[in-house]
Amino acid sequence: MDYYSKTCNLFRKYVEDISWDEYKQWLNNNKSKYYARFLLCGAKKWNQYAFSNDLVSLPSNRTREDILKSVTNLTRFIDIKHDTYFHEDFLKWIKRKELKWKTVQPFVIQKNISLQTILQNITKLDEKWKLFGLFSLVSGLRTFEIVKVLNNHDELCNDGIIEMYWDRKTKKANAVYCHPLLHEKMTFHYTENTIHRNINPKNLGCQIKYLRKLNYTQVATKLDPLLAEFMQGRRGNVSQRHYFLPMMSQNKKKWIKLWNRILIDF
Repeated sequence: MDYYSKTCNLFRKYVEDISWDEYKQWLNNNKSKYYARFLLCGAKKWNQYAFSNDLVSLPSNRTREDILKSVTNLTRFIDIKHDTYFHEDFLKWIKRKELKWKTVQPFVIQKNISLQTILQNITKLDEKWKLFGLFSLVSGLRTFEIVKVLNNHDELCNDGIIEMYWDRKTKKANAVYCHPLLHEKMTFHYTENTIHRNINPKNLGCQIKYLRKLNYTQVATKLDPLLAEFMQGRRGNVSQRHYFLPMMSQNKKKWIKLWNRILIDF
């Protein structure tokens, strides 16, 4: 019996004894509610694929990628719980079996899906979700950040600038502009687990997370790359707010003009 066969058998024993409620809590503490539920269901359904040749024989499609995501996160949890090395071993095994993760580069997205097409798709949504989609595009925030901002807009928005300075693990949010065309319409309440049911690749034309990439491209190429990085939480922190906030005030009119040209018909 080779190393990975032994690892597979040992992993199966840990899975048999796992507390799914404890795993659910760990996921909820580290992932969005929607993604946590997806990973929990996937782990229960597909954990037997870990270190299995059945996984290797599957076609390279969305299902196999979902299995990889589910199993990878499950190995991380078991490692943390029991001080094992399943996550590291599983990544090495994936590489050894030449299982590829699907990747989509930003330039491919923009080449195949035009900004105009996405805007047209957004305007076909109900008013509540149209607002969410447009704010996602112009703000460049992550989905869970948008939910928090829109639900607390009146408290966070100050003269057209929304200050957050949130820190969630490796994900940071600093400050973004609030577009005047959307400002007065922010009266809806959102829950994180309903977003992907109402805004998805079928009605949007792409995954909602790609709106963040489109936003970065627009702001970085047509306004200021440093400012684009700051607004997306890639640069700067609370201690640097006194440097970046004046920059935001100085560029506010230019930013509004940039998005006015894009949103003019919407």
